[in-house]
Amino acid sequence: MWKKLCVVLVFFSAYLILTIGSMPFLKSEEPKSDMSCPKLDIWSIALLEWNNPIKLDVVDVGWPDPSVAQITYLAGPKSYPMRPYIKQTFANSTGLASIISQGDGETLPVAVLIGKTTRIIKLLKPPGNLSARSDGGVWTNYPLSHYDSTGALKRVVEQVSGVQLVGAQQDAVWVIDLDRAWFVNAEGDVRGPYPWGGFYASVGSKQALCHLNRDATRRVECLEPDGKKRYPPLSLPRERTGGLLSFSNDGLLTGNITGGSLNYYNTGGLAAKLTIENAGLTPTGDAFVSVRVDDEWADVCVSNGISQRVSLKYDDPLRFPIPLRLSVVAVEGERTLVYGFDRAVWYKGSRPETSFTVDDKRYRNDIFPHHWRTSTNFVTANSSDGTIILSTSGPTGMALIGMRWHP
Repeated sequence: MWKKLCVVLVFFSAYLILTIGSMPFLKSEEPKSDMSCPKLDIWSIALLEWNNPIKLDVVDVGWPDPSVAQITYLAGPKSYPMRPYIKQTFANSTGLASIISQGDGETLPVAVLIGKTTRIIKLLKPPGNLSARSDGGVWTNYPLSHYDSTGALKRVVEQVSGVQLVGAQQDAVWVIDLDRAWFVNAEGDVRGPYPWGGFYASVGSKQALCHLNRDATRRVECLEPDGKKRYPPLSLPRERTGGLLSFSNDGLLTGNITGGSLNYYNTGGLAAKLTIENAGLTPTGDAFVSVRVDDEWADVCVSNGISQRVSLKYDDPLRFPIPLRLSVVAVEGERTLVYGFDRAVWYKGSRPETSFTVDDKRYRNDIFPHHWRTSTNFVTANSSDGTIILSTSGPTGMALIGMRWHP
């Protein structure tokens, strides 16, 4: 009798160990690396509440979810409701200007100007790039056009043909194509074109246009309005990755804008790396940013000082031989929602509270009402002070979150 009972207990114990170990919300010991949050200053810049004035038009988009890997056999919902979102934000010394898209990717013919107040300027057609002006207006491209604060078209500059805009001081703007750049002052007077190889990798520095030159010296190259080039005396290593986001006399911030991967270089070389996983607002209006620790863990950092570490691991080696990740999608008080594919976990602090399988109906009822999404291009940087701008959309509206990194 006792021998049979012992055998049963052994098998039962083994079953529990195997079952619990396979649960997606119960993980092994956390990595021992330091928390990322003390190195970050996070704050909410602006919240554009729904229907004030951007209408909350929710549209369904086809599977797969744009926030997950493009693998056709993944489990989970086959269509997703999507809110409007901030497609891209452009920073200069005057302020921020944002482009808004519908959930299906259609760009709206408006510019959102964010300074001391937030204003919407209606445009004649959807913009490709923007640059805010101190007179309350905005520069747009296709072609280069100046709209005033009321949305009236003040001037069109026909002499330039570039498609990329970079704002400069005193309401000037640089217009860039594949190998040329034009400088246009606030009144629309044009200088150039000048030879330029920066295109999409260019940033503004006062009135100059700068990029990370990929020649043998791999130095920062700047183009002045008169066509002269200068090279800031940065004592930095030659081997660098990513596009230039901002720089100072002794440091350089580069990044993969679409992936949220940031690299900080000082005179000793690569000093630190950071990958932004997602961002959003809590129900009380505090900003949160989740930072990837490794392939399995993320640090959740909130502007009110609360932080925790949660697991992102999607562990199903029988179906998916490549490692997959979940994503932090909401922070509500002490609770954090992690979701991806067909799985969701609510954490309380750093401990799992509940887990459930997600299909189309479950996503719409239990994930979508909480879900914050950063835009595809969600990292920009104001080169004058190194502020990183995160654009996100969620239950209460569209938000811009500011972040400074102190590696």
